[in-house]
Amino acid sequence: MRQIACIIFAAAAGMWCQYAHSQQTVAPVLPEKDPPAEGEAVKFVPGAAGKHPRLLLSAQRLPGLISYFNSEQGTNYRDQITAYVARCSVPADRKTTPAWGQEYGLFKLPTVALHYLLTKDKGSFEKAVAYLKWLAGTADWTTGGEPAVEDTPEAYLKVLERMKEFGPQGERNSDTTASFTMVGAALTFDWLYNDLDPAFREVFRKVLWEHSRAMYYGGHLARNPGGNYWRGVPGYNHRWFRDWGMTLAAVAAAEGKTEEQWFLQKVRDELAYMAEWLPADGSQHEGPSYGSSAGGLGMAFQVFDESFGTTFLSRPFFRAVGFYAMQMSAPGFKEAIYFSDCGDRSLSVHPFFLKTAADHRQLDILDGIRKVLSVNANRWGIRDYGWLAFLCENPSLTGGNYANLPVSAFFPDLGIAVMRDNWSETAVAARFKCGPPGGYTLNAWRQTRRTPEGALPYLNVAHDFPDANSFVILGQGQYLAETDRYPLNPGKMSTGHNTILINGYGQVPQGRTDGPEWFQPGSGDMTKMARITAYKDGGDIVVVEGEAAGSYLAGTDQRTGRSRPGLSRFRRTFVWVKNSYILILDDIRAPEPVEVTYLVQAQKLEPVGEADGRYRLSKADASCEMQIVADTSFAAKVGVSTANDHSRLMNWQQLQVTATAQSVRFASVYDPWKRGGLKVVLSAPLTARGNSTVRVTGPGIDDTWHWQPAGGAFEPSSLRGSRPSGFEILVDRTTAAPPAVLPE
Repeated sequence: MRQIACIIFAAAAGMWCQYAHSQQTVAPVLPEKDPPAEGEAVKFVPGAAGKHPRLLLSAQRLPGLISYFNSEQGTNYRDQITAYVARCSVPADRKTTPAWGQEYGLFKLPTVALHYLLTKDKGSFEKAVAYLKWLAGTADWTTGGEPAVEDTPEAYLKVLERMKEFGPQGERNSDTTASFTMVGAALTFDWLYNDLDPAFREVFRKVLWEHSRAMYYGGHLARNPGGNYWRGVPGYNHRWFRDWGMTLAAVAAAEGKTEEQWFLQKVRDELAYMAEWLPADGSQHEGPSYGSSAGGLGMAFQVFDESFGTTFLSRPFFRAVGFYAMQMSAPGFKEAIYFSDCGDRSLSVHPFFLKTAADHRQLDILDGIRKVLSVNANRWGIRDYGWLAFLCENPSLTGGNYANLPVSAFFPDLGIAVMRDNWSETAVAARFKCGPPGGYTLNAWRQTRRTPEGALPYLNVAHDFPDANSFVILGQGQYLAETDRYPLNPGKMSTGHNTILINGYGQVPQGRTDGPEWFQPGSGDMTKMARITAYKDGGDIVVVEGEAAGSYLAGTDQRTGRSRPGLSRFRRTFVWVKNSYILILDDIRAPEPVEVTYLVQAQKLEPVGEADGRYRLSKADASCEMQIVADTSFAAKVGVSTANDHSRLMNWQQLQVTATAQSVRFASVYDPWKRGGLKVVLSAPLTARGNSTVRVTGPGIDDTWHWQPAGGAFEPSSLRGSRPSGFEILVDRTTAAPPAVLPE
């Protein structure tokens, strides 16, 4: 028995020796030196080299900031920042991880450092230096938690050498926590630069530079095994977040030395790549919540532009982003108009958008962003960003009024139309969406990266939804027609959206399956999945039409085993008639009879005249009645939606209207203005391609809509609406061509 034990021990010892040797011989993520630089040099703008502060502010700007901070006009920011300083101290467990790395890197370090810069408060200086020494004594910024080291330059340099010896492991020092930590570290170092002990300052400069390199080598160059989901692709929040910390750390630490050139060129090229593929309309395919990540990318652009003379922040995207953020704000500004992954009560506005609006003298947008930040001043993520809002403010710009902003907007990159009747907190608002996962700009990028065999590259659309031809309706301060939030279990499924199912399941990209936790790109051209075919803004009447048959390919539902043919048509026309009604017209066709299920969901949904297709959607004290009719018989029931927020079911009640036919047309009318007694009548066409007449009646309403279905796959339908002694509007190929999806 003892002999067997000795053999086992010897074998184990041999394996351990082999393992230990292999660990010692694994190449570090960070090389000792970068390659020689080639190509155009990255040079500081005149007078910038060797000068601090240089991140987001300068010595020339500082007196004005101090004056504003101490003025009556700056009272709210002064109170917000001063109150937050009391919460700032090195964590007892020395971990960097709270709030995904945001708590210290994005909130506490910059707050206490800026407070010192503005007030010269000794306590704030001591807190800021303590933060820097905590990080100087921590090799792993992804996790932290390392014991404190002796407070000497030599001890901190030993920690840095240990960091430089790290081999590949997960996303160590190349994840978002590391990046957010870099943001705070870079700002604090830069803003305190002139008052730091020179020996420690030089040590920390080296720390910043090497952590920035670690992000690039471990992340962008894939020397760490984790992170393949964000590498290579533009237009993705995870990449923007990493570029944010990497850029601020590199710019703060750079001295203009020759040996810095290669890496600075790589940072410049990375930012240029991100800038090249930003949609011109300011939208972000990952939804309003993740769309605010543009604020981090914008800060990276700003600090690089101001130090090295580039013009990344001048891209059309940043001229448009404030307008987009305001339009995607729900009435009352306490949440967003949702699409893609958004936690409940998410916002669409980022404090950095104060700067983009101010830079472009967009006074009404600036007023709106100020209002959103004010309404949500005590919320996590707004309260904590007082330092950033303060720096992005331009108090000399006044006179704007967000109520003057347009009440309707179209964002062509994603195929999103938004409308509201006014900018009050009880306004009626709606959103219609029909576009490809990822948007047109990123799908155009995909075409430029085809393999020699013609295959399209991966595009990260993990946060997108199978929601083509979907809509939401808000009124009286609440969501009336609801949508999904951040679905994980159940995952991304059309059953959480106001769209349709075919034979029981929804939209699936080519080569993928229904309901993944993270949405995945199709193997084919996704711009064929969904497209806006018509858009007309007639003021009080807005008409938008989408075609989404390409989202319903032939296939089999893996959960139920049910198969279906591919649709040849799913045309939905969304008609907004201000102060009257919302009318939705659906034209659905298949090569054989299929089960078509029309979905709409609300917190509460109940029949009020089931025989006539009448139901009431409600939430809290708000409500909206609706009616649905079809050109064929259907069955209706109220079920429960799969909508969820991080696997927490929302328990929306869902109207499921099912008809079995080879072709079917639905007409549904919604009454968010509470006109009462609205009725919709649909005349059945003689053929699947024939014309229909839709009549909507109610108090003061007797409207007729002549509906002529389109011929081609993406050709606009013809819709002519009229009201006696009222409006007349025509929507067709000559009057309602949607704006170009990509700039010329």
